[in-house]
Parts: sequence; structure tokens; C-alpha cells
Amino acid sequence: MNAIMQQLVNQKVNSLSSQDLLQLAAQYNISLSTKQADQVIAILRSEQINVADQAQIQRILQRLQTEVDSHVSSVIRQLLQQFSQYL
Repeated sequence: MNAIMQQLVNQKVNSLSSQDLLQLAAQYNISLSTKQADQVIAILRSEQINVADQAQIQRILQRLQTEVDSHVSSVIRQLLQQFSQYL
């Protein structure tokens, strides 16, 4: 795993805004509403994200599924998969 890339991705994920998330979703043709983006960002802000920590990622995806909805959880999983090639 490339430590520098991992650090860059972690920094990006931890500093995402709702607007950034909506732009990423649009870039990858993934449907996401403003309300859903706000909910995702609130969950992401609840802890410092480390994209290499698979247990943490699974826990966050589970929270998204229960606190927002399963569609949003799958959307975020798809977005994370887009960046997993860099790690």
C-alpha cells in the first residue's frame, strides 16, 4: 500500500463537504440527493477516517445503511471502490 497515496485519500475523505460528495457522485454517475450527502458527511465527521482500516470502513457503511438507507451505503461503497486502486 502506498503510504503517501493513502495519506492523501484519508485527507480528502476527512475534509469532504456535502458539495464535494455530490460532485464526486455526479462524476461517477451515481444518484445522491443533497439531504443524503449531508447525512453521509455527518457520519463521516463522527470519527477520523482511515481508508486502510477495513473494519472501520465496514462499520461506517453499516451505520450508513441503518441511519440513512441501504442505497446510500451502496453508493458510498461504489465511490470507495473507485479509489481503492490507488491504495
